[in-house]
Amino acid sequence: MIPEIGHILLVIALVLSFVGGLGAFALKRELPVLKISFILNLLLIGSFFALIYSFLIDDFSVAYVAQNSNTNLPIYYKFAATWGAHEGSLILWILAMNIWLLAFIFFDKSKNTNFSNYVFGVCCLVVFSFLLFTIFTSNPFERILPIPPINGADLNPSLQDFAFTVHPPLLYFGYSGLLIPFAISISAMLSGQPNKDWASSSRPWTLLACSFLTIGIGLGSWWAYYELGWGGWWFWDPVENAAFVPWLLAVALVHSLLVTEHRNIFINWSLLLSIFAFATSLLGTFLVRSGILTSVHAFALDPERGLFLLGIFSFFVLGGLMIFAFKNSTKNVASFYSLNSKEFGLLLNNLLLVVLAVSILFGTLYPLIYEAFTDGKQISVGAPYFEFIIFPFAILLGLLQGIALYLSWGSTKSFSFIGKLIVESISISLLTLVLLFILFDELISASFFTVFIFAWILAGSLMINFSFKSAAKYLDFVNRRIGVMLSHVGMALLVLGVGVVSSYSNEKELIIKPGEKVEFLNKDIELLAIKDVQGPNFISKTAEIKVSNDKTLFNIKSEKRTYFPSGQVTTEAGIDTGLFRDFYISMGDNFKEDSWSFRLQSKPFIRWIWLGALLVTLGTFISSINLIRKKS
Repeated sequence: MIPEIGHILLVIALVLSFVGGLGAFALKRELPVLKISFILNLLLIGSFFALIYSFLIDDFSVAYVAQNSNTNLPIYYKFAATWGAHEGSLILWILAMNIWLLAFIFFDKSKNTNFSNYVFGVCCLVVFSFLLFTIFTSNPFERILPIPPINGADLNPSLQDFAFTVHPPLLYFGYSGLLIPFAISISAMLSGQPNKDWASSSRPWTLLACSFLTIGIGLGSWWAYYELGWGGWWFWDPVENAAFVPWLLAVALVHSLLVTEHRNIFINWSLLLSIFAFATSLLGTFLVRSGILTSVHAFALDPERGLFLLGIFSFFVLGGLMIFAFKNSTKNVASFYSLNSKEFGLLLNNLLLVVLAVSILFGTLYPLIYEAFTDGKQISVGAPYFEFIIFPFAILLGLLQGIALYLSWGSTKSFSFIGKLIVESISISLLTLVLLFILFDELISASFFTVFIFAWILAGSLMINFSFKSAAKYLDFVNRRIGVMLSHVGMALLVLGVGVVSSYSNEKELIIKPGEKVEFLNKDIELLAIKDVQGPNFISKTAEIKVSNDKTLFNIKSEKRTYFPSGQVTTEAGIDTGLFRDFYISMGDNFKEDSWSFRLQSKPFIRWIWLGALLVTLGTFISSINLIRKKS
């Protein structure tokens, strides 16, 4: 009965979203948009909790539950399994879009009825299309009747992890959050007011979506690092790229909206970026669920459902572009700015981010294009292409970021800060290189430039105090710009983490028996024992390993788990974590005479990548909340 209630609530939400969307465009008076949005959220929350309840009580008559859960699955993973596959993740995505809409309506203080109606209408139509797709192609409440299975097939073992319980929801909130800037841009064009007021309305929500995207991508990187057993933090997987591209465009949009809000220029830039940022989030949905690209992140392998999603993507993207072409009444506003202005710096920033996003998207889609034009021949685009592309862009963006806070609107009258910035950067670089030499007993030339870019961004983020004559004025500035400063510092740490882990990582593969020792990085690695461990829904071969030099430094446990009933095998890496280095051991296969293969890795500064992502998240979140409070 509960699944049927969940299904009925989805159908009611479908009808209400259609009526709300149609009414928003058809009626020329104010609608009770807050009430309608609130009811929509209640309907979707009710439906989502019906699905959760079905998982918690092991209702294997529901096909989606039977395919993604098991009686032995721990209860917290049963909860997370709700969004562990295609159908449930769609419900969460739709719910996230409605939460964003409700939040926007609640805090929106616009007195323009048409503008508010159009934002509401666009969001409702997007929600309607996703609900239509869910109910008719991906219904999570479908029954297995008359004889349901006794036990479920189980949740994918790779997803039975804490990070999985939080990574997808946060990423979905980031994706779906881009709906609000998209809807605002469409509304601005339809109501004939794409100006700084529109930009002012859009910027806090873009920042907030950016915040969720950053933490979602960061958590996904962390999960892949410790759960998949290969020790990497980014693989340039198609679905990873499908999250990275919207993030790049969202960052570009944030800066473009800043210029539009302050100078009433870059309006067309901002409108197009709003459309394409949302478009790439929809494209990511299509890639994950169509089956046209192979990925560890893929939710579905159904081309027919992929075509439906492609239709949704095409409708809203082409519709947005047509509105831009025919309804955009924006005229170029005369505004002087020179090559040494903040406007020009942000223009370069946007160009670099957009070209980088397009390059990554091309590399991701090129195998599909190649296959379509060569009668099925296949080709892959791997890490070398993407790393080659991103390197020069990262350098240029880093150099721009270091001076961004010092440039003035219109024209920068003095560049005296450059000398101070260079001195600060060189000083920080030297200190960092000394630290690296102390830690690793060597300096690798490949890391020098990375260290300087890190120092340049960090100095540019913190050296502001040179611009102020008193500490009080500096503290006042920090209070107002703390979000921006945290974001920039976070990017500096992320750059350093990526550079050092790429240059100073070490790896060794070996075969060893219990009681044997090997040497790795001047440390003795001893396999103490291999033990059988029984888990709630798995059995494990657990290796106990001692790492020592003259004394025991630490012990590590690495596992090889076999889950039942699926029989899938996963590697649970043993990791000794530290601020400056991770010691990573993953267990391989069993050989004769109780010998086991292991991969030993040293990962210097890898934690700085996620620390940087966390600071970027915090900075953008603070900035967005401050703007929302200010406008409310």
